[in-house]
Amino acid sequence: MKWLHEAKYIQQPLHKEILSTTLSEQEIPNRDLYYHEVKQLLDYYKNHPINYGLLTMLAMTGLRVQEIAKASWGDYLDSLSGHYRLRGVGKGGKKFDKLLHPSLYERILAFRERRHVSTALNSSDQGPLFPTKDGGYYQYKNLSNYIVRIIQRTELPFIKERTGRITPHYFRHFYAIYSRLQGADIFLIQKELGHSDRKTTERYLEKVLQREHEIGLMWKEQDF
Repeated sequence: MKWLHEAKYIQQPLHKEILSTTLSEQEIPNRDLYYHEVKQLLDYYKNHPINYGLLTMLAMTGLRVQEIAKASWGDYLDSLSGHYRLRGVGKGGKKFDKLLHPSLYERILAFRERRHVSTALNSSDQGPLFPTKDGGYYQYKNLSNYIVRIIQRTELPFIKERTGRITPHYFRHFYAIYSRLQGADIFLIQKELGHSDRKTTERYLEKVLQREHEIGLMWKEQDF
């Protein structure tokens, strides 16, 4: 816009009216999600195979909702380590290979049983991992909106205290935070989340990293 004005293509200096895209710390939305909050959501839906399976998948893999929506049942692998895995292609064409814990695997099976589709591993089955009622793939926006609705529907106290909606993306923040609290290195978390830039991962972990270096922890409480 500045160039257009200087080159006389436009008469008004519109570039001076454009607001900065830089956000202050107070303006950055809080997307942190913690274990005790995720556990409340899972406990709320433990008798609902559909919601239980979807929420557990988000929490225990850190996958994007788009990646979950387009995952195929045939993408499952039974690894030599005894764990199940899920392979796919994520954002930017990046491949992922996710470990699936036994508890998550059981919840995926329960989801599929409720949808009346096969639970037998079959690498040639290119049907959806999480099928809709009609047996097809979820449109990721529809799946995202569904997740938002079922979370709001719980009306849990911590949800009422939030100023905005909790979306599937919040579970990626949870995955990063919980992994760090379990001792994971930032580089490994970055790799698992598929971040190209370490700074993105550090933003997810900002509060956790600040508290790791909290000066008050160096004090000797007994001195007081």
